[in-house]
Amino acid sequence: MSSQRLKLAEKTPHLAIVERKESSFTKMHFSTDYIDQLLANVSLVDVMKAHGVKVKIGSAKNDMYIADFCCGKSDYDNGRIKKKTQTFKCESCGAYGNAIHFLTRYSGKTFQEAIVELAEMAGMDLPEKTGEDRKHLALKLAAEFYHKQENYDYFLSRGISLDVLKKYKAGYAPGGRSLRNHLEQLGFTKEELTEFKLLNKKGLDKFFYRAIIPIYMNGRVVDFYGRAINDENAGVKHLYLYGDSNFLGGYDFLVSGLVTIFESFIDQLVAETHGNANGTNTGGANKFSKEHAKLLKKRGATKGLILFDGDPAGQEGAYNAAEILQAEGLESWIGYLPEGEDPADLITKKGMEDFKSSIETKPFREVEMFNLLSQYTAEEIQKYLEHLSNKEGTSHGEL
Repeated sequence: MSSQRLKLAEKTPHLAIVERKESSFTKMHFSTDYIDQLLANVSLVDVMKAHGVKVKIGSAKNDMYIADFCCGKSDYDNGRIKKKTQTFKCESCGAYGNAIHFLTRYSGKTFQEAIVELAEMAGMDLPEKTGEDRKHLALKLAAEFYHKQENYDYFLSRGISLDVLKKYKAGYAPGGRSLRNHLEQLGFTKEELTEFKLLNKKGLDKFFYRAIIPIYMNGRVVDFYGRAINDENAGVKHLYLYGDSNFLGGYDFLVSGLVTIFESFIDQLVAETHGNANGTNTGGANKFSKEHAKLLKKRGATKGLILFDGDPAGQEGAYNAAEILQAEGLESWIGYLPEGEDPADLITKKGMEDFKSSIETKPFREVEMFNLLSQYTAEEIQKYLEHLSNKEGTSHGEL
């Protein structure tokens, strides 16, 4: 960007944004590395000031105080900006995030509008379009095609509300060559669609007779979840376009604080229908990873409640997920469902309040402790307690 254009952006940032928004960059996608570099090069103080937020330097070396940005309080006790991490936190409601969160949650920007504005402020060029953009465009158009089918019968039969289905842009895959014909009319070739895995080896749509949920992360479609609507002839009940994607279902809708983690999209969306909006899923009991925990931290999560199925695989996966969260500095709890039950069916049968009372929730530290103690005999544990008691008594005596 030229120095003249940079000066214009500094003096009149909104004017510069409008000019950029009208360009072809509005459909671009951004890598995690690019976003991390962008956040490192932009000042959250400058971003907030540009949007009318009052900021002042506090007595603490690394903190700045902010007002009028979140809960409507005009005093400077409303929130803080941590200089080292370039993150904000509202002291009233606990809202937490970075410059992108501020622009999307409190200034009404879309994800891409926020990125473009920050790139202008940081003086960074936007990435060039690559072949990867064509893939993402094909996935975006596929998601729109599935959504327009407006066949929600399977999802509705599972107890998911129409409002929630529309929020997640759920849809239906009729199969055959329906999607292929649609995308070929928009300029995509059979070879491209096969490479993107939207077609199978026979040149037919990969998804057919399936209820579909597109998986979005950072504003772009990264995968699709397809649930067979007829279990008897399904073959594979749960089908993903890529399967190995490091996704979290509903990631773009997560807010800071406590996040509930489910095994599947069905569990997550049934729970949201009944009022549990801040949820996500990993597409399987044993798929939660360290990368997932880091993604949750980026969204401002501070605590995690794992609600997996009431079977051995679900409980093993829940323990592993809670252990990973705890290791990454996020408090974690495990919810134990009755044997053989899953969250979706139990919530649908009982309602959210009765569901909550029917499960046993334990902090991971307690579960971990009991697992460890189970390896010792009662005599060994008693011996340790006596040793601890004697040690404390000696310490008090010395005082």
